[in-house]
Amino acid sequence: MRKVLVKVGGETLQKQEDRDRLAADLAGVHERGVHLCVVHGAGPQITAMGKRLGIDSVFRGGRRVTDAAMLQAVTLAMGGEVAPALLAACLGAGLPAVAFPAASGLLVVGRKRPPREVAGEAEPVDFGLVADVVHADGRLLQTLWQGDYVPVLSSLVCDPCGQLLNLNADTLVTALVKAAKIDDVVLVTGVPGVFRELADPASHIAELSADEIPQLISSGAVHGGMVAKLEEVAEILRLGAKQVAIVGYKDDDAVAAYIDGAAGLRTIVHA
Repeated sequence: MRKVLVKVGGETLQKQEDRDRLAADLAGVHERGVHLCVVHGAGPQITAMGKRLGIDSVFRGGRRVTDAAMLQAVTLAMGGEVAPALLAACLGAGLPAVAFPAASGLLVVGRKRPPREVAGEAEPVDFGLVADVVHADGRLLQTLWQGDYVPVLSSLVCDPCGQLLNLNADTLVTALVKAAKIDDVVLVTGVPGVFRELADPASHIAELSADEIPQLISSGAVHGGMVAKLEEVAEILRLGAKQVAIVGYKDDDAVAAYIDGAAGLRTIVHA
């Protein structure tokens, strides 16, 4: 059976109407008989939670530094805000969703990231309680799929000693692609695909291959956040996914339309 992983950023889950739209779309995908898994981020919610707790967010090389205080904000935002809200929307749409952190059942085991070189930083950066993946095991997902459940995962993991760690949601996706042998990854983002110029709808790129990504980036045809997104897509395909779709979160049934091969504004990247 086709295995589809949907990754949705925290910035697209802040409004009830957007969560409800996504949940209705996912319910439609589930009705098509695919094995569905959802990974969500919580970036803006973590930053806002940190402010409420009096904790300033610190970023190095575009990645969040997570000390013990910030880990509390991460845990509260992911587990106490984003995950329950998304779960409620999914259940309201009739989706048999089960929400839990990726640490559960040793689905993903991490280790504290050692200090590393970061562009623009004079010294190696210690990101704090941030994880690199040690091991990922797809059996928990298989068990849930056999029961017709839909896993909804946040990117909190533990090390082998039980230390909670913050794992980047993109890294969680790549770990699961390999461990669970995912066929398709759908990235639900603020932009419905790849554009050479965001302000020009005619510059939209409907399809491309993984081999075209390096040239597209090096030529400057894409820039800003889309560069990191396409690098993520290339890694997902390298790890075994057959194709990746980038769709917009404001479009009704964007994921289901991709699954059906129906018309829609999206970019499909083939392995």
